[in-house]
Amino acid sequence: YTPAAKRKLGYYALPLLWRDDVIGWANLSVDGAKLVSRFGYVDGAPRERVFKSALDDELQRMRAFLGL
Repeated sequence: YTPAAKRKLGYYALPLLWRDDVIGWANLSVDGAKLVSRFGYVDGAPRERVFKSALDDELQRMRAFLGL
């Protein structure tokens, strides 16, 4: 356990993968009935439309998994 004040990424930080690379991290939480997502990137977010589309698809899958 790492206290909140000492955390760098968040309690449930997940690796953010794109193609064959780890490009950053995702911090997901639920606030009421809403999925809150915050992202950090090692070298900036990919600019490709296909990345944004894939990320949106995965967030929708997470909402469905959580019943939101």
